Amino acid sequence: MKRIFACFLMAIATLSAFAADGKGYDIKLNVTNSSMANQKVYLAFYFNGKTYSKDTTTLNNKGVGHFSKKTALDQGVYIVYFDANKFFDILVGADQDIDLKIDTTKLDKVVVSGAKESVGFQNLINFMGNQREKSKELSQQYKDKKIDSVKYANGQDKLAEEVEAFQKKLMDDNKGLWLEAFIKGTIPVEVPEMKEVPDSARALARYMYKKHHYFDNINLSDPRFLRCPYFPSNVDSYMKNYLLQHPDTLYEAAVVLIEKSRYNKETFQTMCSKMINYGLTSNQMGMDALWCKLAQKYYLGKPRQATWADSAWVEDLRKEVKKVRYNLVGMEARDLRMQDANGVPTKLSDLTKNPGKNKFVLAYFFEPTCGHCRKTTPVLHDSVYSKYHKLGFEVFCVYTQTDKKEWQEFVEKHKLQDWVNVWDPDRESYFWEFYDASVTPGIYLIESKTGKIIAKKIDMPTLGMILEEELIKRPEAEAKKKSGKK
Repeated sequence: MKRIFACFLMAIATLSAFAADGKGYDIKLNVTNSSMANQKVYLAFYFNGKTYSKDTTTLNNKGVGHFSKKTALDQGVYIVYFDANKFFDILVGADQDIDLKIDTTKLDKVVVSGAKESVGFQNLINFMGNQREKSKELSQQYKDKKIDSVKYANGQDKLAEEVEAFQKKLMDDNKGLWLEAFIKGTIPVEVPEMKEVPDSARALARYMYKKHHYFDNINLSDPRFLRCPYFPSNVDSYMKNYLLQHPDTLYEAAVVLIEKSRYNKETFQTMCSKMINYGLTSNQMGMDALWCKLAQKYYLGKPRQATWADSAWVEDLRKEVKKVRYNLVGMEARDLRMQDANGVPTKLSDLTKNPGKNKFVLAYFFEPTCGHCRKTTPVLHDSVYSKYHKLGFEVFCVYTQTDKKEWQEFVEKHKLQDWVNVWDPDRESYFWEFYDASVTPGIYLIESKTGKIIAKKIDMPTLGMILEEELIKRPEAEAKKKSGKK
């Protein structure tokens, strides 16, 4: 899994640049403070939430330097970087002849001339800085009780109107250019009031509208957005903060984003990687369903849509998918036909199909030589099983190896005779296919009522919390509700 994750990150970082047309770029630096003479300066760019170096120049003794090449830069937002405390952004559009006059002690006063879009971007930066200062001043006046709440609200509304008007004029002056798209992408989608919808359903209706129109102001197939600072964080915020963190909901949203990114190879590749990484890096249980389904749709299907992925990498991914495809949270648990120490056939379904006796069954896979198994097994038996067994909790304990003596010594040492202990010496059950036993202990909690896996790969405190809620707190709450008690 670590290799798979590393490959995804590498795929993002090493994408081939989107073809840029034009005569090249020439960005002239004129640094006015003499302390910067003969210093090295870097030109960097944003890409999918990270920054990468693109070019360097060394200032002469007059503080003058050039970033210049015969091949045009990919349009986006770039960083002129002096050191960790001295840097600023510039927008690079179609015209890439840009002059910058800089005093590194006053980086909020950068003077940009030449390229129309670059000048417009700097004007926007300056204007927004002035508006923020005015907003702070209003807030201080209100805090000091020099103005009342009405004047404060009216003042803030006026500032917002001025920002809207300034943005609109800049967009009108740069129709069809990157600066227009950049500004439009910063403007949130306006959600209708929906007064025609009943009050009880209006909040949900407005949420659903915003969910489906969240990226209306951004063309997801425009690679320039990959090279600006706000777009990747917008995608992250949408996935993390705006959607229900359920793999089915996230999968549906991820496919929409990927499909809208499909019309450019670079955006398609990046969005595929970004979405599958969301599932791979999530700490939330059940998110393997997200990356598994995305992998099957875009990387493992025939013909393969992710044409950029090499065959060795795809094979690694296929192996990872194979480990989880039958045991995703929410799936019906696959039955296992194994045998006990006396050779008597014993099935997992003997436990899970008996909800009158067992409300929850833990399919537990272990090896006696596994250090984590030696630590986890006593806790599971002495702290969890002993507390919840009489309430409807059972353990189907699978020894994954073939040394019967080793197995029985472990059972006796930890006093596990009250569990349902089984093994598969003839390797007929395919437990390693249906349940990922490549890492032990393997932990799968099955709800007998539905026969579905409701939790997997959890620690003992988490297992205890689930059983406490399901076997004690929930029944108590339902009993109180039935009796009419509050």
